[in-house]
Amino acid sequence: MEVHYRMHNTGPKVEQAFFFPVERWGKDPDTNTDAKGGDIDHYQISSDGRDLKSTNLPGAKEEGSEMASGQFWQQGLHTIKSWKKSVIPFERNQTREVAISYRARYAESDESVSDDSHISDATFAYSLSPAATWKGPIGKGKIDINILHAEPEDVLIEKPKDRFRKVSDTHYEWTFENLKPKLSDDIRIIAHSKYDSYPTGYSEEDFSRHASYILRGNQYFLGKRNYDVVNIKANPQRELQTPWAEGVEGDGIGESITLDVKRPLPLYALLIRPGYYDYDRKDSWWKNNRVAALEVTLNDEHSFTETIPDERFDEPYVIRVRDYTKPVSKVRLVITGVHRGTQFRDTCISLVQLRAALSQKPEIQPAR
Repeated sequence: MEVHYRMHNTGPKVEQAFFFPVERWGKDPDTNTDAKGGDIDHYQISSDGRDLKSTNLPGAKEEGSEMASGQFWQQGLHTIKSWKKSVIPFERNQTREVAISYRARYAESDESVSDDSHISDATFAYSLSPAATWKGPIGKGKIDINILHAEPEDVLIEKPKDRFRKVSDTHYEWTFENLKPKLSDDIRIIAHSKYDSYPTGYSEEDFSRHASYILRGNQYFLGKRNYDVVNIKANPQRELQTPWAEGVEGDGIGESITLDVKRPLPLYALLIRPGYYDYDRKDSWWKNNRVAALEVTLNDEHSFTETIPDERFDEPYVIRVRDYTKPVSKVRLVITGVHRGTQFRDTCISLVQLRAALSQKPEIQPAR
């Protein structure tokens, strides 16, 4: 996320306090819901190219909006608005260029009962309304939204209404002049819509297939890991999972994974965690190489290349399968690029799942 301001001081020389709004997401104290999306990362602020210091100031806690999916799940996210405070020196009648950059995880909440789970909308938020306290309106502004993930059709600009113009499937923009922003101008974007996941059944055979039904709005999927993996050595039955590593000298460019699918179906997507994922040890992700590019070949006849951004994915990264509708019995993944680790050169993959689209809603047996 990048924000650029051009600020003009109309008065005498001043050390101007500047507050940048931050929206964080706290754990609901009344449930066991796991809320993801903490403080922003890599926050940097500069004035005319010179870095400024910032301090954190807490804000008031407020109840998040209630969300529901299907007929079984219902929970809210708790918002904690805080501030990044900096001091910007201005001479009399001076104009300064202020730039802010940071990274923020999407806010979402996970809830589960037995093997059933619900993942809430993954949202991004940015507040324009604090600028209403400035002296005068925002003279001119432009906000660009660029969608970088593989499902742009799943993105919804929830707020503000009817402000953004669609430039393309992956680009929206909003330009304005003399804006005195209100709460209704604050930005809320659903980057990934909520979904529910249920086992395909509860028998020993069902569990051995590692398959689940995914319900997302009016879309229905079968997600599965029921395949023989030729060169992933980790045992999926082990309580402690370990990622696959290519195990050759260097970065592993050209090394591959082959998946033999036991129940061929047309694929909607592949889901992958392209690094060493350990929920409790975030440094493992950055110390080892991550996959930056994959060549995907289906049934030895349809190939395409996917570029993967260098992020730590809490939810698996989605690789859409387009322009190929045959049932897939074989998937080959070849590493063609890596993001270098800070300590090791092993290129790791922690998870691969296949997702097939279903033509109708499956029958499910919820755990409650």
